[in-house]
Amino acid sequence: MKLISTSVCLLAGAMTSAALPSENSGRVVSDLARSEITWTGHVRPGEPTVSITGTAERIYKRIIEMNPNYDNELGLNSSNSTVKRRDLEPIVKRATTSDDWTCAYGNDVNAESIGAGIRYLYSIANGDCAAPPGSPGAGGCTVSSCNAGAGIFLCNDSSNELHTDCFIVADNAVEVLINCQSTTYAGGNTWITNTHGQIFSKDRSWNVILNRC
Repeated sequence: MKLISTSVCLLAGAMTSAALPSENSGRVVSDLARSEITWTGHVRPGEPTVSITGTAERIYKRIIEMNPNYDNELGLNSSNSTVKRRDLEPIVKRATTSDDWTCAYGNDVNAESIGAGIRYLYSIANGDCAAPPGSPGAGGCTVSSCNAGAGIFLCNDSSNELHTDCFIVADNAVEVLINCQSTTYAGGNTWITNTHGQIFSKDRSWNVILNRC
């Protein structure tokens, strides 16, 4: 396996918004942002897997540099893709997520910026996303995405390194995005939608957080 280091209109329909506290006592960014995710997957069909460390956006751009035809050969446009393209609108419950989410965690971030990060996670969805060992309340957190100060964090509460499909990280981020929103009037014809929150895996061994980065 090779090792490589790289250091929208969001909502198409009306959503029911959960009321969010503007600030709370969630862990500070310095506690969360210990590292960036490591993606492991195939960049070209039939070749060995490659590991790339970075945010989802930088990982995707590095993959495209290595194989400009990745989307059609192995990505979401490919007939070989094990993951179907997903939208961010309210949809039927995703099998990969739990109901164990809270909006009372983190600080407000722009929902459109979170949506952009989710789309990049889906762009690398056919690979594995890893996070370092951690413990409950002090998880080994990685920055999966950081767009305009809006972060998606994958946090590991287990003493073993976490490996999970990147599309599962994206699915969980969408679940928080759908359930935890507040929209405020910004003057004129402008409305701003913010989000933040946390969702745990079904076995509570890891979680995904939307918070400032």
